Amino acid sequence: MDRNDGPNYIGLVCKLGPVPKSDGLALGKLWRHSLGRGKEIHRYWSITETGGEKFQDVRLNSKLEPLNLTMLKDVGWIQEDPVSLRSDETWWRKRPAIKTFRAVDFATASIESESDEAVWPHIVITGPITLPKIGWQGELVPLPTIAAGDVWTIETDPNWFSIKDGAGNDRSWIARAWYKQIPGDPDGPITVPITIQGSGTNTNTSVKVTLPQLFREGF
Repeated sequence: MDRNDGPNYIGLVCKLGPVPKSDGLALGKLWRHSLGRGKEIHRYWSITETGGEKFQDVRLNSKLEPLNLTMLKDVGWIQEDPVSLRSDETWWRKRPAIKTFRAVDFATASIESESDEAVWPHIVITGPITLPKIGWQGELVPLPTIAAGDVWTIETDPNWFSIKDGAGNDRSWIARAWYKQIPGDPDGPITVPITIQGSGTNTNTSVKVTLPQLFREGF
């Protein structure tokens, strides 16, 4: 098993049938149409040994050989159809870890991550909160006051850094970017404290943190 930091390729040998010959051509056509022509994106799921699920979003990569139409029409089944699928990223994923903190939770906020790799979180803040500060790993980024009922959405990934208010206005210029990621650990889940500060909160105030979950293997 080698290290791969480029696109990931998945090889499949798909077995179709057996079906009655009256359904053979329809099955072959349905199967090939479902693969698309390399533009359509599919989600490939891998069931792990612990019962969990990892996935990659993939597209058809291989040039397929013609189906045996005579076999499908006259016998009704085709034994094998090998295909290659390509993911545009290296990592396997699980559904993201999501946790919402109310104002009463701020002092003890933390989130569990299964990710092998460090990740950039996605944050949604619902006001009111006066001069909030949010961070992790010893970093704390100040933000301006968020009014009651306003919802700010923050993407901390520096490649896609974005801060938007509830009206969709770009507010990225009013705060510096985060420099530290939420850490990962290939040896198992870890709990990461989240620092949330701010005054003027009420029962409607919340901070929702979403963590991508990235894995080196699909098993």
